[in-house]
Amino acid sequence: MAESAVSFAVERIGDALLQKAIFLKGVHEQVDRMQRELKRMQCFLKDADAKQQEDERVRHWVSEIRDVAYDAEDAIDAFIFNVESGRTKFFPCRMFKKLVSSCKVGKEIEAIQIKIQDISKSRETYGINSIGEAISQAGQRLQKLRYISPLVKEEIIVGLKEDTDKLVEELVKGDERRRAVSMVGMGGIGKTTLAKKVYNDSRVMDHFRFCRAWAYVSQDCRPRDVFQNILNQIPYNPTGDEARKIEKMQEHEFGDFLHELLKEQRFLVVLDDVWESDDWERLAKAFPKESNGSRLLLTTRKNDVALQADAQSVPYEVQLLSEAESWKLFCRSAIPGNFTEICPPELKELGEKMVKKCAGLPLAIVVLGGLLSSKKQLPTMWEEVFNKLRAHFAESNGVDAILSLIANRLFYA
Repeated sequence: MAESAVSFAVERIGDALLQKAIFLKGVHEQVDRMQRELKRMQCFLKDADAKQQEDERVRHWVSEIRDVAYDAEDAIDAFIFNVESGRTKFFPCRMFKKLVSSCKVGKEIEAIQIKIQDISKSRETYGINSIGEAISQAGQRLQKLRYISPLVKEEIIVGLKEDTDKLVEELVKGDERRRAVSMVGMGGIGKTTLAKKVYNDSRVMDHFRFCRAWAYVSQDCRPRDVFQNILNQIPYNPTGDEARKIEKMQEHEFGDFLHELLKEQRFLVVLDDVWESDDWERLAKAFPKESNGSRLLLTTRKNDVALQADAQSVPYEVQLLSEAESWKLFCRSAIPGNFTEICPPELKELGEKMVKKCAGLPLAIVVLGGLLSSKKQLPTMWEEVFNKLRAHFAESNGVDAILSLIANRLFYA
């Protein structure tokens, strides 16, 4: 299976990065980037393997992935062999051979990366989705929960006042250097909700009244799209010729262009859901480091992304909800028009059992509450939902069980 081939190649390259680092000097960064590209590709292969028996196009796509994984592995092995074999030779000869090998493997890796990117772009044509990315109506609903605008529904927010105040202070006070303030936490813990609350706080709106923008980054980071999104929100009105010129800009050109526009502004830009340090590096060039009090607000799952964005700022760790907060959020989500923590007595015991399984994770509670809100408020209806969840609870935690059920449309059968 292609998934096994790619998995093996990823492991082999990872081993090389750890054990043969001395031999990979000069191409280490390129090898590391290639490994990450292949890891991302792994996410799509289970879905592709399931479809390839019935679709020749998908079969061809899987074959291309397998081949490029083998190419990557061969390139690294050949490079290490050449460098190792030259260690016994006369020093000038050895250095020349290593230089030639580095140059050659560097070009090979660049070619492989271009192949991977081309193959990745073609997956949508074949209807190949990443694992866990539901193609059902339920999955689309879940995606909409994640891909959101900076507008916030205050009636469903629970707590966050203390968190909001601390983050607002980070943004509007302190030194004049351009800083990046990062919120870190697991997926679904409420980073985006908190970021929206901060972004829409009157103190922040007043401080950055002339230049604010919100951009959703995601695992599939596309810097040019992010730059375009930001450009659409800042004070800039291009002429027709300028708009046509912008449309033709490549990623690096667009980043430089946005940098020049923001240079004279005190700006606040929210970068929601930044996954990798490499993604930040590709985005960072667009944000000038002028000493005018500008701020970036990032949400990410990884501390290393936060530290890469600003080593002088302490990442703000978003916490799970308490039992009381979890219950309040559940009641507001599950019972339409309910802005308290009051739940009908006949539903309370079932509700408490389900909330406990959500382990304080806001996304799981909101999604579960949303599902229950679409049903009649009867014990039999809530018990039906709980029984469907219970089997999954035995195998995984409540968060995984709830999201898995949504993806598999069990609630819509």
